[in-house]
Amino acid sequence: MKQIVGRLCILAAGLLGLCAVVPDGYGETFSFAVIADPHIDGTAAHTTKLQTAVNWIIANKTNDDIELAFVVGDIAWGGPATNRNMAVAKGILDQLNLAGIPYIPIIGDNEATSGCDLEFANTFGAQYSYLSGILSNWTKAALPVNGKYLQNFSFDYKYCHAICADFVSRTAGVEYGDLHDFTGGSWPWFTNNIAACAKPKKENIMVMTHIGMFRTGIQTADQYLFSDADLNTIKNFTKNYKSYISANYAGHIHCNWTQDVIDGWWIFGTLIYTSRVTDETWYDVRGLESSDTTCTVRWVSVNNGGSPITYTQHTVDVD
Repeated sequence: MKQIVGRLCILAAGLLGLCAVVPDGYGETFSFAVIADPHIDGTAAHTTKLQTAVNWIIANKTNDDIELAFVVGDIAWGGPATNRNMAVAKGILDQLNLAGIPYIPIIGDNEATSGCDLEFANTFGAQYSYLSGILSNWTKAALPVNGKYLQNFSFDYKYCHAICADFVSRTAGVEYGDLHDFTGGSWPWFTNNIAACAKPKKENIMVMTHIGMFRTGIQTADQYLFSDADLNTIKNFTKNYKSYISANYAGHIHCNWTQDVIDGWWIFGTLIYTSRVTDETWYDVRGLESSDTTCTVRWVSVNNGGSPITYTQHTVDVD
């Protein structure tokens, strides 16, 4: 349960939609996997690591009840015209569909700022069409808006509501969050979606973004996150739904990181949600970690038998 906190702020189907709509469930446990930042950019090791992560999810589908997989951005960009990297990434991720684990692709800043957001929309358009046929209450915002191919969509799954929001900039060289707060943009879509979605149980809303909705107080990370002003905008809205928003799952800063987002001042505040960042699949050391020699997959066990819904976190080194 959400409570006053006194501590430091430290997820067999094919692409053609040949299976039935996934039903809602009650009183059961399922899991979803999270893959972050595979960076399929022509680097052979990155491709190998994404394949390793996909292989692990498929191999552990039954034992860990993995039913969905979220790929939280920086999936792929660039490459020669005859073998675009995004198509390579899609080919690997499609193996999840074939294993009966639908995957949910989320756009990252590297796709967007490298001018590949239209390519992303075209490459994963078939996947979104597939998902719309098997996931309950699927909704996806119209695009383009102001010339931007903003990838905002949501769905329900076994009493959980997953909101996948596009808060990545379209400005070259910019890696921090952008709310896209204009008519038809991500922020009005996000607020309307949370306000209008079904809330049958406490803690039922999961927010999936590439850029985590938090700040650490550490400049080497915060320069890649949201500004103080934008985070305050996020907090001032989401605090009205703190009984329903369980967590924000993200990638982007290339580490495993957990951060509570508080309504109020530090130890005297109330928890709104927890941001949970998953490390990249390949080997990269960033400012918040001292070493990185693993291919990481997060899997989250969800128990919807009560209210609140409960979530058990696991991060796994898969090689």
